[in-house]
Amino acid sequence: MIIDNQLLNESFEDLREDFEELEYLINSDLSHLQKFLTLVNRFKNQFREQTYQLVLKDTLNLKNRFEKYFAEIKNIAQKAKKAPASASLIQKLIIVKDSYFDLIRSQYSLVGFFVTSFDWQSPSFAASLYSAAGKQTGQILGTLNDYKRDAHLDEKDFERKYLSEYIDEPLKFGIHVYMTGSGQAAFTTIFNFLLMEEKMKGKILLGKSSYFQYKQLLIGALRDKIIEVDERETDNLLEIIKKEKPSAIFLDSLCNAKDIPVPDLINLIKFLVNDYREEIYLVIDNTCLTIAFQPFKMLIGKTRKVHLIMFESLMKYHHFGLDRATGGIIVAYGRDTEKLFDYRKHSGTNIADSSVYMFPIPNRKMLEARLKRLWRNAFQVSSFLQNYLEHKPNKQIEKIVYPLCGSFFNIGFKKKNIRKYKQLVNLVIAEAKKKNIQIVGGTSFGLNNTRIYLTSLWTKFGEPFVRVSVGTENRYQIEIIKKVFIYSIGKIERWW
Repeated sequence: MIIDNQLLNESFEDLREDFEELEYLINSDLSHLQKFLTLVNRFKNQFREQTYQLVLKDTLNLKNRFEKYFAEIKNIAQKAKKAPASASLIQKLIIVKDSYFDLIRSQYSLVGFFVTSFDWQSPSFAASLYSAAGKQTGQILGTLNDYKRDAHLDEKDFERKYLSEYIDEPLKFGIHVYMTGSGQAAFTTIFNFLLMEEKMKGKILLGKSSYFQYKQLLIGALRDKIIEVDERETDNLLEIIKKEKPSAIFLDSLCNAKDIPVPDLINLIKFLVNDYREEIYLVIDNTCLTIAFQPFKMLIGKTRKVHLIMFESLMKYHHFGLDRATGGIIVAYGRDTEKLFDYRKHSGTNIADSSVYMFPIPNRKMLEARLKRLWRNAFQVSSFLQNYLEHKPNKQIEKIVYPLCGSFFNIGFKKKNIRKYKQLVNLVIAEAKKKNIQIVGGTSFGLNNTRIYLTSLWTKFGEPFVRVSVGTENRYQIEIIKKVFIYSIGKIERWW
């Protein structure tokens, strides 16, 4: 492929950011390991000598390995700055970057393993000979934090940093942050809280394009109380609120559905704050927009009637493509929302202690850079394909669905045809293989490599569609990905 100077420069800038992200991932792990080593050295007399020496040796080996990776990555990045720009150098840097990411990813779970290796799921608050609290010796209080399924200290530091880094509201007092085992576990916790605290006595508004799994739970449990609303019809939504006076509203900030609706949450919140006089709980699944949507600054200090509960899966963006552990987060403000802590405990939805350390330490700058890349790539590929479709006669695929935000777009077929959906997925993977670029047939989004997936196939609460979740590829790779999709779309049209 011919590569001009602009594309060359953009690709090198992307790779510079990629290597900076690798350094961040390693530094995050090194920070966890160093803190652990400091703590276990302080409490070494609380551990059996043989175990202490074994864990110390293995932890130091892992720390040394990550330090070696960090030095090598730093050296490669510095050399690349001085070398003449060329397509061949880009190819080499891509291979090196991907190789180091794979090495780091494969060992990320080891950090959680070693950092919690002395800990117990039922840590002791006292012991006659040896501690059964590991690095948390002296911090365990009986009946309060002595059972990790209920609550543990490991999550607290992440929750504090998440609030500090990712929530745009200077007056953070009263905002509660709770980690969970997954995004779905976060929803289950919220649902149990609202149900058992009798916060949903009235009608419940639910977005038609809400994520199908929790949509299924809400409709199955509440049935006649549910009013499904079209997220795109804001005026109609406000009229329904005035008429029905719902107790709760469930919406996605960016819907992972066939038409990818984007609700006008800003005007909805303004209406609830300024014109709505009833008590209401607004529950937002913010997985697809994450820190790009910041609603708390619209509420705090302005009303006591509107209670906001926001949640998301940490696997998608906060995991930086590692895909090694499930995790979720709840951020809530308003009356009684501190009780979500108890409902996380009673629902058994807490995150495992070791899983906390599989997520990089919250860092606003790094997450924003990653999101910017993903959104750029989604726009680049989707607009290119839409332009192609507009200038080519087509029989099957009529449009590309992308709402100018988020990291995925959908391929819109004229007619529902599961067999053709699957054919397109297979064609894309086969063509990517020929062009020697990684594209994955698989679910999820926010990862490093572009994915194509037939989703919502086995549910009655959503319509099947083909989703393309772009990765963090550099500009050079994106041009190849465009060609892969153009070829595959053209071929499936010829097969029709």
